[in-house]
Amino acid sequence: MHIKVNRQNFLSAMRIVEKAIKENKIKPVLSCVYIKIKDNKLNFCGTNLENTIKTSIDIEEVITAGEIAFHYSIIDEYLKEIKDDIITLRVEEGNVLFIETEDSTTEFAVFSTEDYPNSFDEIILNDNNLKFEMSSDELIDAFEKIIFAADSPDNIAMNCIRIESILKHLHFVATNTYRLAFLKKAISTDVENFSVSVPADAVNSIIKILKTAEVDTVRVYQDYSHLYFVYKNIIIVTKLIELRFPDYIKILTNSKYDKKMTIGVEKFTNILKRVSIFSRSNFESKYATTYKFENSKMCVSALNDIAKINEEIAVDFTGEDLKISLNVKFLLEFIQNIDKEKEIELEFMYSNSSVKVYEKDRDDYLYILMPLALRD
Repeated sequence: MHIKVNRQNFLSAMRIVEKAIKENKIKPVLSCVYIKIKDNKLNFCGTNLENTIKTSIDIEEVITAGEIAFHYSIIDEYLKEIKDDIITLRVEEGNVLFIETEDSTTEFAVFSTEDYPNSFDEIILNDNNLKFEMSSDELIDAFEKIIFAADSPDNIAMNCIRIESILKHLHFVATNTYRLAFLKKAISTDVENFSVSVPADAVNSIIKILKTAEVDTVRVYQDYSHLYFVYKNIIIVTKLIELRFPDYIKILTNSKYDKKMTIGVEKFTNILKRVSIFSRSNFESKYATTYKFENSKMCVSALNDIAKINEEIAVDFTGEDLKISLNVKFLLEFIQNIDKEKEIELEFMYSNSSVKVYEKDRDDYLYILMPLALRD
């Protein structure tokens, strides 16, 4: 391989595909970025076998074609310190990459590409397997509003985002058994028989890639056990989780709540942030806070080994008096996604039953939170 490329374009493409790469000591080539010249483009690929990211850039000049795999971290650090717009990449004897600038030449070890997986070397997508399309900012918003609830790395069935299509709406769902976040978004067309579980790692990669990119359409395709997110010249491929996902519809509609509190988002957020200072260092019950509703007032308390806080505020509360313990961190992670000028509502039943949280007068973004054991 002997080519000339734009340094910044090369660096940007490398940083996109590396988001799919994890260290692999058993098969070191999977810890590498793979590049290949094809159709006067330099194609990049990163994979951990579960998730794969591909993109490409234009080549300034092709002298000799080829393909290589290399560890990207040191090359990334080096290239961001270089000022040249155009750099030369040259491979000699199959195991050394030379990067040449106007006043320097550096050498990097490379790997043989014989063992690099080529499962997605030729990706063919068409309208037959197109599931939905959405602007990148809308997709980021949907993922960010629920990804925090998919924090179960040891439970593969729930370490994911569930996406389902129902009557021109997409349901985005995440749960870790202690809480469940649900978001409903309208789409322009019906999508039949679409129900998939997307790994949390893949969702986090999509958020990172699209967050700093300009707004454009993301097209989502399904091909058997894989989902493809296509944004411009970037393709993110993820292997779907095929384990059974909890029946979230039953969870959302099962309980009969008979108590309700309404409060401003900003006011409640400020209270929760203050009490979290005390509860986060409670080693016996981290982030546990107690909420007591009595005489149209809410008393919030938390403690640790050296300090205690009690806050009391008048609230709009209907129903019988209640005392309940909740994880303040879990509450804040949901509430921070709602405009601080809005009001939220919390619905309760008993001290040991689930709590339903949502923005007032909206049913498209819901949160179900399980209580903690009350401690005297």
